[in-house]
Amino acid sequence: MSPRLLVAPLAILVAAAAFGAAVPGFAAGGNLLNMASQMWVLALLAAGQTFALATRGFDISVGAVAALAGVAAAWAANTLGAVGLALGPVVGFACGMLNGLLIGTLGITPVIATLATLIGVRGIALLVTDDGQAVPLELDAASWVFSGGTALPPADWVALAAVVGAHLVLTRTMVGRRILMLGSNPDAVPLVGLDEARTLRHAYALCGCFAGLAGTLMMLRAGTGLPIEGSGMELQAIAAAVIGGTPLTGGMASVPGSAAGALLVQVLLTGLNTSGISPFVAQSAIGVVIIAAGLVAHGMHGFHLSPRRPRRRQP
Repeated sequence: MSPRLLVAPLAILVAAAAFGAAVPGFAAGGNLLNMASQMWVLALLAAGQTFALATRGFDISVGAVAALAGVAAAWAANTLGAVGLALGPVVGFACGMLNGLLIGTLGITPVIATLATLIGVRGIALLVTDDGQAVPLELDAASWVFSGGTALPPADWVALAAVVGAHLVLTRTMVGRRILMLGSNPDAVPLVGLDEARTLRHAYALCGCFAGLAGTLMMLRAGTGLPIEGSGMELQAIAAAVIGGTPLTGGMASVPGSAAGALLVQVLLTGLNTSGISPFVAQSAIGVVIIAAGLVAHGMHGFHLSPRRPRRRQP
């Protein structure tokens, strides 16, 4: 087990203990459940980002993709009912596949390809909503996003199941193994007969699909599809995944770690907001903590908790 995977859980414990001692009511049950519920939008984005990072790439379009998916899901739900919510992940998958084609098939670098997608998708979201008008959800979303006697509302259980599914895809399927193989040693890809372009398409399509799920969840929480939603969340998603143990150098990834990184960001946001600190100062403080956690994770690179076998002495 790599110590990198311990950075996010330890940081969560330290932050929760500090806020619990300094902020009245922070450790109350209702506040803890609220944090556990609010984290899932970022957790979905971070889980999807894990697939892209594992290939030594990243996707900075996920915030815009989530906004477009939320708008599409709201429109479809108003037209078709609850089944229309499925359009959100489908739109995200399509945007992710576009990124995969640009990066894998055409050979465009991830930063250029996903930046172009970010700008284009944000423009489409504004265009289809008549210059940024919100799309109110006519479907009653209260039963989806508010708890009905369980610890988490139904929408959050769906998000949790999706994160577990992402973990299983990455660790138990051939697609996941190929993604990790591509990131660990790109030069060896032709030698083992791995289709690099196809693997990149799969990685970015999965990233986009999870952005679509996150956008649908955002829309359900707000009760409306907002084309300007998700701005800035792409960088938070990358930070959460890196803090959770997925390095930018690829070849190694942890979806549970990415979810833990998302929880850390949520703990920091909630703690700083409830303490009365200016939101601008809070954003700066979160940036400092993310940098510190990233440096700790980088410093732990190469160290392992597994016992080492003693070397035999040469005769």
